[in-house]
Amino acid sequence: MKSYRVGAVALLAAACAALSACGPVQAGSAAIVGKERITSSQLDDQIQEFRKDLAANKMTEDQLGLQLPLPQMILLNMVNSRQFLELGRSKGVTVTDREIDDVVNAQGGQAQFDKVLLASGIPLDEGREAVRSVLIRQKLAQQEGAGADQQSQQAALQKLTQEAEAAVPVKYSPRYGKFDPQQGFVPDDRFGIAAEAPQAPAAGMPEAGDGAPPPDGAAPPDAAPAG
Repeated sequence: MKSYRVGAVALLAAACAALSACGPVQAGSAAIVGKERITSSQLDDQIQEFRKDLAANKMTEDQLGLQLPLPQMILLNMVNSRQFLELGRSKGVTVTDREIDDVVNAQGGQAQFDKVLLASGIPLDEGREAVRSVLIRQKLAQQEGAGADQQSQQAALQKLTQEAEAAVPVKYSPRYGKFDPQQGFVPDDRFGIAAEAPQAPAAGMPEAGDGAPPPDGAAPPDAAPAG
């Protein structure tokens, strides 16, 4: 069976894992992002929707090769998306619907893009906001001095990490696994063993570590993986 291991959006989760912290959260919460609460019920709903989306696209979880168990992957994507959306709002950084459409079109249209989202552990109803958060991160990194070279991108990421930690702190419920601020989610038998297959980037998708976002109205260039 064909495996859709092309989720470039999922690279955001890997690149941004260090932005999140763990700590006590109120009962019924999966995570708290700044002042926004992601409830366990909301996460469960997203997991169910994701599985429905998979079935509708004739895909299975085994095909995905996700780097984390599904509940953790979906939660991490939800958290990272909300963190950068909030940080962008606080700094006046916006992304237009046209910019998101350009990403979708560069992937080959909505049907193909849906497979990219699912391969990244992102429910389809979260897809546009997930892309918006990636593009906001690119613009914020550019503001921090990210250029075309890896050194400037890494330096910008470090500054952005510190800013995100201070402006939009994240707390995970230990119910959803062991989270290390430096490593992200660490192996936890309660959620099974995640696939270790590397993920290839999807052509035309914005790269999480790419410091130079495309101009308005222009499709983003192909991107290389960011670790």
